Amino acid sequence: MKKIIHLAVALQVTTSLLAQKIADVTLNFYDGSILYGTAKLQDIKFKTSYGNLNIPLKDVAQIQFGLEKDESIANDINKSIQIVANANDENTIASVKENILKHGLKAIYYLENYLNKNTATYPENLQDIINDILSTNNINDYSFEDAIILNNGDKISGTVDFKSIEFANGFLKTNIPTNVIKSMDISYYDNSSGISQFILKANKHIMANPNGGWLNTGIKVKKGQTVEISARGEIILASLDNKKYTPDGNIVGQESVSGEINDPTYFNYGTLIFKIGTNGKNLKAGTNARYIADESGVLYLSIYETVYSEKNTGNYQVKVSIK
Repeated sequence: MKKIIHLAVALQVTTSLLAQKIADVTLNFYDGSILYGTAKLQDIKFKTSYGNLNIPLKDVAQIQFGLEKDESIANDINKSIQIVANANDENTIASVKENILKHGLKAIYYLENYLNKNTATYPENLQDIINDILSTNNINDYSFEDAIILNNGDKISGTVDFKSIEFANGFLKTNIPTNVIKSMDISYYDNSSGISQFILKANKHIMANPNGGWLNTGIKVKKGQTVEISARGEIILASLDNKKYTPDGNIVGQESVSGEINDPTYFNYGTLIFKIGTNGKNLKAGTNARYIADESGVLYLSIYETVYSEKNTGNYQVKVSIK
């Protein structure tokens, strides 16, 4: 009987380990910092108002983490909020406000909850604190729910089933709590799908960068094969007045540029481009591209810009398949 139990436990552990996958990730923190590396992840178990989902990791492009609702601070922070909401003495407000601010982003849930459910004598006191917290953390919009962005662009709101990420890169290996992460871009290559995924970093993979500006995908293309590329994401190019771009070379918030859309050799700044072979011609990938190779060689990817700046931020998440 003991042997059967031990075998069952061993099988359970083995299955759990096999379910873990190594994905390339970009962690975007609330404090504005960014980390590139890998994470051990499983298919995402996601609780929604319509039921529980199990979303294959290969279908996930990004996870946006909602602000934390930490019940352990409820008693302490609610007392402070009630005082500030009904105080007009500056010294009282300043001293109690300090106790609220020490909870950082965790305080926002309780501040909003009080404003929604109670009548405050001075609601502007609470709104000022919320604004201070948002400004300190460089946040314009937020949610208390998590959200998953799928590769097809669909967005689903709910709650992920994990609170930390096992992260690693060339400099560190650590567990990072999700409550400090604003969003995580995911690039997972499923061998069975025939699709390779890559992350192009705006502070590195710029055509004008002489040191690693072109990303070597390692994919060997033969003449006559069909190359299919799709991409999503946004980058900020410091060299172009910190404007935000999409893979098509469009500036976010402005009308799309027309250009010579059907010409694969024409592209605007910020455009995702590719070439076959180190000396191959530069071709437009953009958001979607389908190209029949007229030569053989390794596939390279880059972002078009004639000036390189290490102050660029953001990345494109790119998928490539060869048929």
